[in-house]
Amino acid sequence: MAERLSDCTRVARLAVLAGSRPEGFDDLVVDRQQEDGGWTDIEETAWCAAALPVDSTSSQAGLAWIGSNRSAGGGWGRSRRDVARVPTTGLVLRLHGDLGLPEDWTKLEDMWADDLRADVALTYKGAMYLMCQAQNPCRNHELERRTLGFLEANVNTDGGFGPWRGHPVGSDPWATGLCLVGLSAVFPDCSLLEPAARWLSRSQLDSGHWRYHFIDEGTVYAFWGLSEAAPFLAGL
Repeated sequence: MAERLSDCTRVARLAVLAGSRPEGFDDLVVDRQQEDGGWTDIEETAWCAAALPVDSTSSQAGLAWIGSNRSAGGGWGRSRRDVARVPTTGLVLRLHGDLGLPEDWTKLEDMWADDLRADVALTYKGAMYLMCQAQNPCRNHELERRTLGFLEANVNTDGGFGPWRGHPVGSDPWATGLCLVGLSAVFPDCSLLEPAARWLSRSQLDSGHWRYHFIDEGTVYAFWGLSEAAPFLAGL
């Protein structure tokens, strides 16, 4: 897959979550690393640095590049020119919690709290806030509980998640997988895990994939969510 992609995000993500790097993987990923240490953007660099051996020169250079490209006031967008965003910041802090400075954690909390007060809040943003909180040295347990309440109010009747309850696309594997990752990290005993996992099990295709507009992306996030939730499920 790496040989035919113009970026490394998808294949690096698969390598991280599968816990395995096929022969030649490191060379292919390192070959696409930029001279400044990053890959194409913050998200791709976070996945690629996580996929490579943590003590490798390339991984360390990638982490340094992420650290040097945080947004003003903390957190990360897709690049330094972008504003900080919940999904990117949550992903960086989940994969590389040691990079987090106090202002990064505060920025993530403030961004998500603002979203919760908005007319429309998105389930996957709540999940990406939750999924890194186990590494947060100054957790806001009240905001975590409000996030759980928000997700409880926005789960679909089939047990899965879309961007919000009743969204026209219905439940999808990407949002449902992310919600499982976030909930498993903070609320592993909550009642949302089993219905969401059952929805993913029911909606898996015969090929082993899940239907999504980028099929490997939907599949890998569904797999991630099920893997994180599995220790807390009685069995499906």
